[in-house]
Amino acid sequence: MVVISFVLLASCSTSFAYNNLPWLSSFWVDDYIDLNSSQAKQLKIIIKQTRNWHRQVELPKYKQDLIKLQKTFNSEFNISDLTQQVTVAKLHWSNLLIQVKAPLIELAKTLSTKQQQELVTNIQANLADELKQYQEHTTQQLSEERLKEQLSYYKDWLGKLTKQQTQLITVANEQYINTFVLWQRYKQNRLNALQQAFSYELRNVEQFEQQMSIIITDREYFISEELAAKNQANLMAHVNLLVSLNSTLSDKQRRHVNKHFAELIETVDDLIAD
Repeated sequence: MVVISFVLLASCSTSFAYNNLPWLSSFWVDDYIDLNSSQAKQLKIIIKQTRNWHRQVELPKYKQDLIKLQKTFNSEFNISDLTQQVTVAKLHWSNLLIQVKAPLIELAKTLSTKQQQELVTNIQANLADELKQYQEHTTQQLSEERLKEQLSYYKDWLGKLTKQQTQLITVANEQYINTFVLWQRYKQNRLNALQQAFSYELRNVEQFEQQMSIIITDREYFISEELAAKNQANLMAHVNLLVSLNSTLSDKQRRHVNKHFAELIETVDDLIAD
């Protein structure tokens, strides 16, 4: 039950995935673009170097944030502290994007016209698949599935839920604003910008680099005012739910949450030490 469950899922699988990112990434990238051997090697180097930087620089920050959040949970749990933690979590993600921006742009410069088109086409197809899957469900079905996921999430953090806690989560779920369509527009806008950037490359390298920099690091540039407002409303609803739930926790549930924190901190320690 933590706003920044940005730190992964289970110690064993997480450690394996984290330490094997350069190798595992090839499977993901292959879904979108067929890199030549030189490009594949370049990508693995980028990921390996970024992972090593992340281990040394960012993971210790994650640990301190978790420790701070646990102390907050065990003292005064309020809206201000939780929203501040969201800001901190976003900063971690921003730091990662800034770190990887320059090498990714250099890799993008090596893509052939055929590879560029392949990348755009496959991302577009993926967006179409997401939309198709979304449209196959009714609004009620989507809400029910989200509630199921929410209840599972809070059970994982708290253990067995009381009727009051289940009701609080259910009401919060009913108030959730569906932003799928707006996020699809956001993704499409970024994809359009990527396609435009590829057209710049042959004419103006500097313009290409500027456009790619925005695409990689400036997510807010592509987020509409409507999406930003609804995201904020959903965030505040989630934070309010956490505060409400906190006042209902039994001693057993509090021990359960603290155990979760301890496991997450141990996971981060293991990743730092590997």
